[in-house]
Amino acid sequence: MTELILSALTAAVLVVGGFAAKALDKFAATNADNKIIKEIASAAADAVAMVSQTYVDGLKAAGNFDVAAQKQALSMALAACLASLSQSAQDYIERTYGDVNSYLTTKIEAEVRAQKFGFATLETAETIDA
Repeated sequence: MTELILSALTAAVLVVGGFAAKALDKFAATNADNKIIKEIASAAADAVAMVSQTYVDGLKAAGNFDVAAQKQALSMALAACLASLSQSAQDYIERTYGDVNSYLTTKIEAEVRAQKFGFATLETAETIDA
């Protein structure tokens, strides 16, 4: 009888242990993904702010911010964003969304709008909370 109870307890521990291990793996993956998502948001926000400061603001003040300048600003922001992203973040984008440049272009354009109208993005919201 004791052997039967011991066998049942051993089986139960193994089952519960398996569920716990899977839960820990999922938790770790979610935390890793969240760090990467924050890294991407930060890189896009920083790139947009930098290009606005160093390129766009002066052109707008001079009345020279045309379609060609917009395309150049986007290209500069994309290059800055890519340069600041880790390889693991770029791999995550490719694995999750496909084309890295297309995804980042969309993020940058959304960030431009958010900064233009003063909306809080993930990056700015965390800065405010800190």
